[in-house]
Amino acid sequence: MGARGAAAASVAALLLAGVLSPIPASASNSLDPLSESTVTALLADCSSITDRARKYARLHAIGLCGADTTAPDRPLRTEDVGGEECGAVTLTMTSRGGGLAVIGWRVSSEVGPILDVELDVAFSGRAGGQMRRFAEREPVLGATGSAVAFLGSGRAAATVSGTVETFTARCRVAPSSVRVHLR
Repeated sequence: MGARGAAAASVAALLLAGVLSPIPASASNSLDPLSESTVTALLADCSSITDRARKYARLHAIGLCGADTTAPDRPLRTEDVGGEECGAVTLTMTSRGGGLAVIGWRVSSEVGPILDVELDVAFSGRAGGQMRRFAEREPVLGATGSAVAFLGSGRAAATVSGTVETFTARCRVAPSSVRVHLR
Protein backbone atom coordinates (compact mmCIF):
# COMPACT_ATOMS: atom_id res chain seq x y z
CA MET A 1 0.00 0.00 0.00
CA GLY A 2 1.40 3.40 -1.04
CA ALA A 3 1.29 6.71 0.83
CA ARG A 4 -2.07 7.60 -0.73
CA GLY A 5 -3.58 4.25 0.29
CA ALA A 6 -2.25 4.60 3.84
CA ALA A 7 -3.78 8.07 4.16
CA ALA A 8 -7.15 6.81 2.89
CA ALA A 9 -7.02 3.90 5.33
CA SER A 10 -6.24 6.29 8.21
CA VAL A 11 -9.19 8.55 7.33
CA ALA A 12 -11.49 5.51 7.01
CA ALA A 13 -10.36 4.26 10.43
CA LEU A 14 -11.04 7.68 12.01
CA LEU A 15 -14.50 7.78 10.39
CA LEU A 16 -15.33 4.31 11.74
CA ALA A 17 -14.07 5.24 15.19
CA GLY A 18 -16.35 8.29 15.21
CA VAL A 19 -13.47 10.77 15.51
CA LEU A 20 -14.30 12.30 12.13
CA SER A 21 -17.76 12.60 10.67
CA PRO A 22 -18.50 13.04 6.99
CA ILE A 23 -19.98 16.42 6.05
CA PRO A 24 -22.66 16.23 3.36
CA ALA A 25 -22.03 18.58 0.42
CA SER A 26 -25.30 20.41 1.15
CA ALA A 27 -24.16 21.18 4.70
CA SER A 28 -20.72 22.56 3.78
CA ASN A 29 -22.02 26.12 3.25
CA SER A 30 -23.97 26.04 6.52
CA LEU A 31 -20.66 26.04 8.43
CA ASP A 32 -20.11 29.68 7.48
CA PRO A 33 -22.92 31.98 8.68
CA LEU A 34 -24.72 34.23 6.20
CA SER A 35 -24.71 37.04 8.77
CA GLU A 36 -22.45 37.74 11.72
CA SER A 37 -22.01 40.53 14.27
CA THR A 38 -19.35 41.29 16.81
CA VAL A 39 -19.22 43.87 19.59
CA THR A 40 -15.87 45.33 20.61
CA ALA A 41 -14.95 47.82 23.30
CA LEU A 42 -13.98 51.44 22.94
CA LEU A 43 -10.96 51.98 25.19
CA ALA A 44 -10.38 55.39 26.75
CA ASP A 45 -7.15 57.37 26.62
CA CYS A 46 -7.24 58.74 30.16
CA SER A 47 -4.68 61.42 29.29
CA SER A 48 -7.20 62.97 26.87
CA ILE A 49 -9.63 63.94 29.66
CA THR A 50 -9.65 67.73 29.98
CA ASP A 51 -10.69 69.88 32.96
CA ARG A 52 -14.03 70.51 31.23
CA ALA A 53 -14.49 66.74 30.80
CA ARG A 54 -13.71 66.20 34.50
CA LYS A 55 -16.45 68.64 35.46
CA TYR A 56 -18.86 66.82 33.12
CA ALA A 57 -17.85 63.47 34.65
CA ARG A 58 -18.45 64.76 38.19
CA LEU A 59 -21.82 66.22 37.21
CA HIS A 60 -22.98 62.97 35.53
CA ALA A 61 -21.23 60.45 37.85
CA ILE A 62 -19.04 59.05 35.06
CA GLY A 63 -16.27 57.06 36.74
CA LEU A 64 -14.00 56.86 33.69
CA CYS A 65 -10.36 56.96 34.84
CA GLY A 66 -11.55 58.30 38.20
CA ALA A 67 -12.64 61.60 36.60
CA ASP A 68 -15.76 61.80 38.78
CA THR A 69 -13.94 61.53 42.14
CA THR A 70 -10.33 62.64 41.60
CA ALA A 71 -9.57 66.17 42.78
CA PRO A 72 -8.95 68.61 39.90
CA ASP A 73 -5.32 69.13 40.99
CA ARG A 74 -4.57 65.37 41.08
CA PRO A 75 -3.71 63.17 38.05
CA LEU A 76 -6.24 60.65 36.81
CA ARG A 77 -5.57 56.93 37.13
CA THR A 78 -4.03 55.37 34.05
CA GLU A 79 -2.97 51.96 35.35
CA ASP A 80 -5.41 49.91 33.23
CA VAL A 81 -3.54 48.24 30.39
CA GLY A 82 -5.21 49.25 27.13
CA GLY A 83 -7.56 51.72 28.79
CA GLU A 84 -10.93 51.67 30.50
CA GLU A 85 -14.07 50.96 28.48
CA CYS A 86 -15.97 54.03 27.36
CA GLY A 87 -18.44 52.46 24.90
CA ALA A 88 -18.69 49.87 22.16
CA VAL A 89 -18.63 49.35 18.39
CA THR A 90 -20.83 46.74 16.71
CA LEU A 91 -19.72 45.42 13.30
CA THR A 92 -22.15 43.39 11.18
CA MET A 93 -21.71 41.69 7.81
CA THR A 94 -24.67 40.11 5.96
CA SER A 95 -24.91 38.20 2.68
CA ARG A 96 -27.52 39.61 0.30
CA GLY A 97 -27.06 37.08 -2.52
CA GLY A 98 -25.28 37.46 -5.84
CA GLY A 99 -21.96 37.99 -4.05
CA LEU A 100 -23.22 41.20 -2.38
CA ALA A 101 -22.51 42.01 1.25
CA VAL A 102 -23.90 44.69 3.54
CA ILE A 103 -21.35 45.85 6.09
CA GLY A 104 -22.69 48.00 8.92
CA TRP A 105 -21.34 49.53 12.10
CA ARG A 106 -22.80 51.24 15.16
CA VAL A 107 -20.96 53.18 17.88
CA SER A 108 -22.38 53.77 21.35
CA SER A 109 -20.88 55.79 24.18
CA GLU A 110 -21.22 55.22 27.92
CA VAL A 111 -19.40 58.45 28.81
CA GLY A 112 -21.37 61.24 27.16
CA PRO A 113 -22.23 62.37 23.63
CA ILE A 114 -20.07 61.33 20.69
CA LEU A 115 -18.34 64.34 19.11
CA ASP A 116 -16.22 62.73 16.40
CA VAL A 117 -16.02 59.28 14.78
CA GLU A 118 -13.17 58.16 12.53
CA LEU A 119 -13.47 54.50 11.58
CA ASP A 120 -11.70 52.40 8.98
CA VAL A 121 -13.83 49.48 7.80
CA ALA A 122 -12.03 47.02 5.54
CA PHE A 123 -13.81 44.19 3.74
CA SER A 124 -12.69 41.53 1.32
CA GLY A 125 -13.89 38.44 -0.49
CA ARG A 126 -13.24 36.35 -3.56
CA ALA A 127 -13.75 39.33 -5.92
CA GLY A 128 -11.33 41.62 -4.07
CA GLY A 129 -11.54 44.06 -1.23
CA GLN A 130 -11.65 47.68 -0.22
CA MET A 131 -11.39 49.97 2.76
CA ARG A 132 -13.76 52.77 3.58
CA ARG A 133 -13.18 55.57 6.03
CA PHE A 134 -16.22 56.80 7.88
CA ALA A 135 -15.89 60.21 9.52
CA GLU A 136 -18.72 61.87 11.38
CA ARG A 137 -18.15 65.16 13.16
CA GLU A 138 -21.37 66.15 14.83
CA PRO A 139 -22.57 65.52 18.38
CA VAL A 140 -24.74 62.39 18.58
CA LEU A 141 -25.62 59.78 21.19
CA GLY A 142 -24.97 56.93 18.75
CA ALA A 143 -23.39 56.88 15.31
CA THR A 144 -24.05 54.40 12.49
CA GLY A 145 -22.91 53.74 8.95
CA SER A 146 -23.01 51.06 6.29
CA ALA A 147 -21.74 50.06 2.86
CA VAL A 148 -22.85 47.59 0.20
CA ALA A 149 -20.06 45.85 -1.69
CA PHE A 150 -19.74 43.18 -4.36
CA LEU A 151 -17.21 40.73 -2.91
CA GLY A 152 -18.13 37.61 -4.90
CA SER A 153 -19.58 34.32 -3.70
CA GLY A 154 -17.69 32.44 -0.99
CA ARG A 155 -15.95 33.47 2.21
CA ALA A 156 -15.74 37.16 3.06
CA ALA A 157 -14.49 39.17 6.03
CA ALA A 158 -14.79 42.68 7.46
CA THR A 159 -12.65 44.47 10.06
CA VAL A 160 -13.18 47.73 11.96
CA SER A 161 -10.62 50.00 13.68
CA GLY A 162 -10.32 53.69 14.49
CA THR A 163 -11.09 56.30 17.14
CA VAL A 164 -14.12 57.92 18.72
CA GLU A 165 -14.05 61.25 20.55
CA THR A 166 -16.68 61.58 23.28
CA PHE A 167 -17.43 64.61 25.41
CA THR A 168 -15.36 62.99 28.16
CA ALA A 169 -12.43 61.25 26.43
CA ARG A 170 -10.82 60.09 23.21
CA CYS A 171 -11.36 56.36 22.76
CA ARG A 172 -9.84 53.85 20.36
CA VAL A 173 -11.60 50.87 18.88
CA ALA A 174 -10.20 47.50 19.90
CA PRO A 175 -9.92 46.03 16.36
CA SER A 176 -12.36 43.23 15.59
CA SER A 177 -13.57 41.30 12.57
CA VAL A 178 -16.39 39.10 11.26
CA ARG A 179 -16.41 36.33 8.63
CA VAL A 180 -19.38 35.13 6.59
CA HIS A 181 -20.27 33.07 3.56
CA LEU A 182 -21.64 35.13 0.66
CA ARG A 183 -24.17 33.44 -1.60
